[in-house]
Amino acid sequence: MSQPPPPIAPAPPPSAVGGGGVQVRCAGCKLILTVAPGVTEFVCPTCQLPQMLPPELMKVQFKTAAATTTPPPPQLPSPPPPAVPPSYSPSLPPPLILPAPPSSQPQQHVPAHGIDPTKIQVPCAHCKAILNVPHGLARFTCPQCNVDLAVDLSKLKQFYQPRPTPTPPPPPEEINEVAIEVEREEDEGGLVGETFTDYRPPKLSIGPPHPDPIVETSSLSAVQPPEPTYDLTIRDDLESSKALSCLQIETLVYACQRHLQHLPTGTRAGFFVGDGAGVGKGRTIAGLIWENWHHGRRKSLWISVGSDLKFDARRDLDDVGANCIEVHALNKLPYSKLDSKSVGVKEGVVFLTYSSLIASSEKGRSRLQQLAQWCASGFDGLVIFDECHKAKNLVPEAGSQPTRTGEAVLDLQARLPEARVVYCSATGASEPRNMGYMVRLGLWGAGTSFIDFRDFLSVFSCLLSHAMRNCAIFILYLFYLY
Repeated sequence: MSQPPPPIAPAPPPSAVGGGGVQVRCAGCKLILTVAPGVTEFVCPTCQLPQMLPPELMKVQFKTAAATTTPPPPQLPSPPPPAVPPSYSPSLPPPLILPAPPSSQPQQHVPAHGIDPTKIQVPCAHCKAILNVPHGLARFTCPQCNVDLAVDLSKLKQFYQPRPTPTPPPPPEEINEVAIEVEREEDEGGLVGETFTDYRPPKLSIGPPHPDPIVETSSLSAVQPPEPTYDLTIRDDLESSKALSCLQIETLVYACQRHLQHLPTGTRAGFFVGDGAGVGKGRTIAGLIWENWHHGRRKSLWISVGSDLKFDARRDLDDVGANCIEVHALNKLPYSKLDSKSVGVKEGVVFLTYSSLIASSEKGRSRLQQLAQWCASGFDGLVIFDECHKAKNLVPEAGSQPTRTGEAVLDLQARLPEARVVYCSATGASEPRNMGYMVRLGLWGAGTSFIDFRDFLSVFSCLLSHAMRNCAIFILYLFYLY
């Protein structure tokens, strides 16, 4: 425990000191201060509090200042200062000084150092000292040079700086136990307020709960997903190993169910996984590969943003029990046929990056041709576009050219019309323009309300407000699931 501070000793009465000036106690920090001769206003060097000498000490100051300089010629007697009322307190403004006849003898003037923020600061027209003038006082006497002064109201504004109005504190935040108000920053949309609710699969009860809390927007929670009709082959393995949560198993069911459908163009329908970061999209992809492996589809393409993610893919496959599936890094393989005797890649997962997808050898053989040859015609295995937003610039804004990555993603889907395409990204649909490569979703083209993607883009780009954009998400969600 800290000991209480010693009591403050009583202040000595204000008195003159031998070296000139007077000693007073600071009204703020209570320290004893020595005020130089001739100074009536000052700022405490410790607590920075502007102060003024009491009227009874001003006369002592002027006498002390006069004694430290060359004795001036005899002066005319001046009337005594007015008596200080007994009720006067140093904390109140000093009483007004009655006008005094100006002295014809020169005096040594020391500029004032104290500033009272509650008064108007006006310079003296004679000694140039800055004076603290109470509001509403039209005439007064300078306490340093005893010159009668009058306030010129027409020029007062240039000396008076109004005090800024303090900003009121913000109201206390309201806590909603059902929904959480959060803010998220979109690419070009600024800060958007969204209401999120807890998410649980409404029509599936397979697998354990997800280890982390998962939420979805309240607008999407109002839309019920379709009835699950697909029966997983690896369901028993997943229930015993608990490698996937109920949320990830739900994605497996709806993705496999979607891959059983074909679009009016004849190509196989694709699936978009838009789970946020940290939900576990990598392990969900591994579960899809493991499910298709049990159906005899032993070849898969996994395209991502970095070659080091190949080790994460290997880990995710091991977690779901797919230890027998090999993962081949394409950047470590030659440009020759992958299923040739020299290379020997007969089955498994070929892992590559978007940079490798547009690469080519010195002889002109491209990785895209190599992959199409390995998959062969009639390929109905998985093609995973992980972090698919890397291909978002397929349809750029006016004046720009489409990127090679976007064109390669589109070309690979055209070469493999029966492939089971999966798009994975937490920000894949942040803007309608970024969805140009998602041709397997069936949102435009034959059998839809839009002739092509540009027709689709022209409609949804007009929905600029956040409310209308939510309506657009509703339409996409319903059209895509059903």
